[in-house]
Parts: sequence; structure tokens; C-alpha cells
Amino acid sequence: MVALGVIGFLILLLVFIVTRNQNIQQEVKQTQHAHKTLQLQNKHSLSIVNTMSSHLQQSLQTKLNSLQSHGLIKQADFEIVHFILENFKYVILQCSQDGETVEIAIAKALKGNDLTIEDIRQFIAKQQSETRIPWCQNTVEGFVTACQNLTSDKAKVASPQET
Repeated sequence: MVALGVIGFLILLLVFIVTRNQNIQQEVKQTQHAHKTLQLQNKHSLSIVNTMSSHLQQSLQTKLNSLQSHGLIKQADFEIVHFILENFKYVILQCSQDGETVEIAIAKALKGNDLTIEDIRQFIAKQQSETRIPWCQNTVEGFVTACQNLTSDKAKVASPQET
């Protein structure tokens, strides 16, 4: 009789374990599906960010070239802003995709370049508060705002272009 009780208990335990295992497998499948969906959404979002940053980069570079062609920006300032805008998309993608700060992304972009992060800091420190404050936030939003302000009409330098 005890043997039948033990066998019955083991069968109930086996049924419980099998049922529990099936529930866990179902939860794992749901989690995998949710993860795959999130990955696709993330990939799509990054694609949109990539496209928008490319268009914004082109627009800002056009404005900068216009400032230079009209002699409204010093050559040294132009070179720094040109570098920043040349790496605009890279910085945004580094921040969005890898979670970097703007300063770290700029430092990565500076590798192999004559400019230093200190040159950029000094340049930003000379700018109006509409540019300095967003830049100092060290976020994508602040970076975009600062870049827009660097190429706005308000940012024009009154002195003639250096040659």
C-alpha cells in the first residue's frame, strides 16, 4: 500500500513537473518573440535616426558653406565647425546606438585628426550661450541644438574671413 502511495505521489510530481515545464517553455517562446519584435523595432528606429541625421547634416553643412562663402565665419572657426558637422551623423549614431555621450563620440571622431577635444572645448567656450548651454548638456538633443545654433544667422562672426 505504501508502495502504491509513493508511486501515486511520484506520478503527481511528474505531472506537475511536466506541466510546469510546458508553462516555462511557453513563457520562453513569448519572451523570445517579444525580444525579436523589439530588435526589429530598434533596427527600424535606428534606420530612421540614420536617415534624419543624414538630411540634417546636409542641411547644416549647406548653411555652414553659405556662411563661409559670404565671409561671415573665420577660417579657423569654419574648420572646427566643419569637423563637427562632418561627424554629425557619426556622433548621433554613436549616442543613439551605443549609448555614448557626445564628448566621447567626438573624441572617437577626433582620432587621427589634427584637432583635439581641447580645441573644440575652447571654440565652444567662445560661443554664445544659445550654443554653449545645449552643447554642455552632452546629449544628442543638446548636440543637435548646438549645431543648429552654430550655423544660424545669430552665430555669424562679424569679422572678415581669415586666409
